[in-house]
Amino acid sequence: MTRPLSIQIRPHPTSARHQVATVATSTRVYAITYAEPFPSEADIRELWATDRKAFRPWNQTTGRYC
Repeated sequence: MTRPLSIQIRPHPTSARHQVATVATSTRVYAITYAEPFPSEADIRELWATDRKAFRPWNQTTGRYC
């Protein structure tokens, strides 16, 4: 199982009521969008380990899903 290199939770680029959690692996960046209640880093790690299909590829340059 590949472990994520880094997890970041940041404000959504187009909505003040959402946050985007990104998981960067050695080759790609994946993301998931949350509304309140916002997740913790531990919540993201658990979801990454149990349900990776919930994450979608994320383009960091444009701040959008691929």
